This record gives sequence, C-alpha cells and structure tokens, in this order.
Amino acid sequence: MQLKSLTGTIILFSTVIGAGLRAQDAVAAGERVEFEVATVRRNISATDSMRFPPPFNGQFAVANVSLKVLISYAFNVQGSDIAGDSDWIASDKYDVTAKAAQANLNLDEYRLMVQALLADRFKLAARRETKERNGFVLVTAKGGPKLTEANTQNCVERAVPRDPGKSNAVTCGTFFTGPSSLDARKISMVQLANTLSMVVGKPVLDKTEIVGSFDIHLEFSPAGMNLTGRGVLPLDAAPADDSAKPSLFTALQQQVGLRLESEKVPATILVIDHVERMPSEN
Repeated sequence: MQLKSLTGTIILFSTVIGAGLRAQDAVAAGERVEFEVATVRRNISATDSMRFPPPFNGQFAVANVSLKVLISYAFNVQGSDIAGDSDWIASDKYDVTAKAAQANLNLDEYRLMVQALLADRFKLAARRETKERNGFVLVTAKGGPKLTEANTQNCVERAVPRDPGKSNAVTCGTFFTGPSSLDARKISMVQLANTLSMVVGKPVLDKTEIVGSFDIHLEFSPAGMNLTGRGVLPLDAAPADDSAKPSLFTALQQQVGLRLESEKVPATILVIDHVERMPSEN
C-alpha cells in the first residue's frame, strides 16, 4: 500500500493488548505471533508520502505511516472505528522494518505480529466493542449491476513472487485512487464495501449478494471524501475540473450499477485504553 499526496496516486490497502484481546486474537496463529526482529523509528521528514506495501516472504516494511494506520491494519478496523485515541496518533509518523522467522505467512498472521509489535514498542492496550453506527449498506441499483469481471492480467497475487521489472504492479485485492478516481483490482463486493468505508469515513456493509471478483473504476468529485488517508476533504476542496463530476453516490449508480443506502449497521469499535507516543528502543 503506497500513498502519495493528493495530486498523486494512492495505492492501497487487521503481550497484553488487554490480556483477553491478545489471547483471543493469537489463537488462530498458534505460536507464530511475533516478529523475529523489528526496528521502529520516528519519521520526522517533511514529506506526506507514505509507503505501505503488502508484507511478503516474512518481511513487513512500511515508511512514514501514522500509528493510527498501523493500528487499523493490525486489528483490521477502519480509522473511523478507533476510539479513545489522541490527535498525535494520526499526525506522528513512524518507519517500521520487521522480519518474521517464517516466510510462509498469511495476512492474519502478519496482523497478529503487528499487534504484538504495537504492544511491545508502544505499550498499546486496547479492547473491541460492537455497537450500531450510522453507516451505509451497499446494494444493487435499479437496472442491475454493471460490473466488469476481474482480469487476472491486471494484478499480481500476493503469494506470487514479484517480477523486479514490474515493481509497480498492483496487488490483487487492493485499490488505488487518484485525485478524483478509485480503481480496484480483483475485489469482491465485501472488499469493495470495506474500501468504500475508508473513502466515506463510515462503516459500509455489503448486501448485494453478488459473488465473484471484479475490476472497478469510478470517476467522481473528491469533495467530502477521504482519498488521501489523512481524513475527509472539505466540500470546497475539489479542483474546478473535478467539481463538475458526480458525487461518489451518483457515480456508483451510473458507472457500476450499485447504490449506497443510509442505515444503522453493526460496527466493531477498537477502544484504546493506553498507548505511548515514543516507541521503546529497538
């Protein structure tokens, strides 16, 4: 997952953390819950660029990312579903380089290891709560869906070693945005709902009952949307050329035959009870 400034392109993307939370989350991964070695440092550069590629071959390396992004990744929750945090969690940036003892890990195992890293270096203590929130459900629009089946040539599977000559290849199951667009490669409707949740800043639940994987392309006005990973843009933030484009809600109906409807939806909230600003020494 690699994010650049608004004028660039965003390529995307869940010890005692509460003792019960750590124990509950670690069960699925057995003993493989910690990185073998890890380095965590504050990043005080002036750049807004953030690098967050998918972990691969036991390697987890991200640069200039906020603690909020790391927590979101580790616990598989949206930033808007994190409660009890402070402003610095979203503003302070860090570089993390870590290596697992094993190379053949799945996404859940990487997340568990990042959880352990956060608990060790930032003394993170957190707990999950489930409650209903104002959000949206993703449904089929009148006239039916207008979706394009995924083209396997448009992305690279996570488990496939990357060709050095194709370092910019998009990973299947991820999305990327421009100043006023959103593209996704080989994603399910559940994954699209999760992606839209990031963009609109509210939980989105898939109720389309559509199965399969699809390539998605949307063109819409960025006003009121979160396309930079740094929060929702003001309503007057869209460049003149983009302000004439339809809203995301209209674009979904016109371009892919889907619709977002307002509804109370269950959401998992991660409540932070304690976290320290300066990571412990490497």
